[in-house]
Amino acid sequence: MSRSVRSARGRIVDLGALAAQNEKTRAVGNVPMNARGDRLDAKGNVKTKVEDIARVTQTVKTTPKETAVSDPVPITSNSPQEQETIPEPGPEIVSKITRTRDDGSQYMEIEYEDGSIETVEVKNE
Repeated sequence: MSRSVRSARGRIVDLGALAAQNEKTRAVGNVPMNARGDRLDAKGNVKTKVEDIARVTQTVKTTPKETAVSDPVPITSNSPQEQETIPEPGPEIVSKITRTRDDGSQYMEIEYEDGSIETVEVKNE
């Protein structure tokens, strides 16, 4: 399928012909491939063709992992105060720094591994 577009200077450019003309040219980026999608080695030679990559991708089938919808937990009480609450695992704490404001009050900055920061007031006794 060939697509023609008008350039900024008013010329008609056939993108399909342009892609076909440069399909052996190495593409710019982190992945060593040419404009067609073939994987290249360090010298620029075709290591794996795009057709082989597509064929492998289509034939590889992963079976879905079977998991229970929910763990059956016996209910011992209807009261929410009596039920045990299991804390959800959160991000790990990276650092805790206690700081003092100009008015003399203190607070603690807690930094987590995901980059978030929580401030907690420190009560002076």
